[in-house]
Amino acid sequence: MKGKSSALLVVIIMFVLALAFGKNTPLATTPTQTPVGLQAASSTVAGSSDASATTIHCINVGQGDAILIVSGGGAVLIDGGPQSAGSTVVEYLTRQGIAKLDAVIATHPHEDHIGGLIAVLQAFQVDALYMSDEGTDSDVYRKLLETISAQNLVPQFPDIGDTISFGNAGAVLTNLAPGPESADIFDASNPDGWSLVFRLDAADCSAMLAADATFGIEQFMLQQNEAQLNCDILKVAQHGAHQASCQAFIDAVSPSYAVISYGAGGSPSPEPEVYAYLEPFQTTISETATDGTVVYQLADGVVQLVS
Repeated sequence: MKGKSSALLVVIIMFVLALAFGKNTPLATTPTQTPVGLQAASSTVAGSSDASATTIHCINVGQGDAILIVSGGGAVLIDGGPQSAGSTVVEYLTRQGIAKLDAVIATHPHEDHIGGLIAVLQAFQVDALYMSDEGTDSDVYRKLLETISAQNLVPQFPDIGDTISFGNAGAVLTNLAPGPESADIFDASNPDGWSLVFRLDAADCSAMLAADATFGIEQFMLQQNEAQLNCDILKVAQHGAHQASCQAFIDAVSPSYAVISYGAGGSPSPEPEVYAYLEPFQTTISETATDGTVVYQLADGVVQLVS
C-alpha cells in the first residue's frame, strides 16, 4: 500500500483474509443490493476515436478466461486467466491503449480466472472491483486479496439484476447469476457454482458471458428469465466442459457466435455435445486454443468477427 507502513499493510491484509476465509463466510457482510452505476473517464482508452465502437476481446491465456470489453472510451476486464498469463494480459491491454480500467470483475475464485488479475491490478489504475461473494483458502486467492488491499480497492459483490454501465456509448453489463450466498444455493464445495454470469448490451447487440457457470446456474437463469438469455454472442461456460452448456440453455441463448476459451492439451476441454447443441443455430464457433485471441466488434446491431 503506497505511502503506508508495512505493519499497517499486514494488519489490513489479515483483516481481509479473516473476512474471506471463515467457513462459508462471504467476503463482505452484505453484497450489493442495488444496481451499481459506473461512469467511464474519457481518457480510459488512449487514442479511441470512435465513441460508439464496442469490442469484446477474448484473450488467449491458455487454459483460462480473460475478457476485455472496450466501449465508448471505457474498458472493463472480466477475469485474467491463470497467474502464469498475468504478463500476457497486461501486455495485451497495453497494446490496446488501455490507460486505466473502469472495472475489473473476478467471476469466481478459480486460479485460471483470477490468477492473472494480480498482475493487472498491480499494473493499471482500477476504478471498481467486483467479485463473487464466496472465497477459497488457496495461495492464489490470498495473493489476490493482498493485492486488492495494497491497491486500496474495496470489492463489491453484485446481486442478480445489478448493472455496471461504462463508457459513453451506453454499454451495460447485467449480473444474471448467481447472486449472494451462492454456496448455500448451489454447490458449496465447487467454486464453479459461485461463478458470476453477465449479459453485455452494447450497440444494439448482446453477449452472454457465462464464465464457469454450472448446469445448476444455467437452470436457475432459465427459471428466472429465459427471454433475457437470448444473445448474439456466447462465451461458452467452463471451457466447453460437460459440467455446463445444457441444451436448454444453449437453445435459449441461440447465439450467432460462440467462443470457447481453453488451452491446447488443457483440462477441461470442449465436449462434442457443445458443438452439437450449437449446430442448429449455424453458430460461428471460435476457440482460443486454435484461433488465438478472438475479437468481436459490435456496431449498429451487427456483430463482426474481427479476428
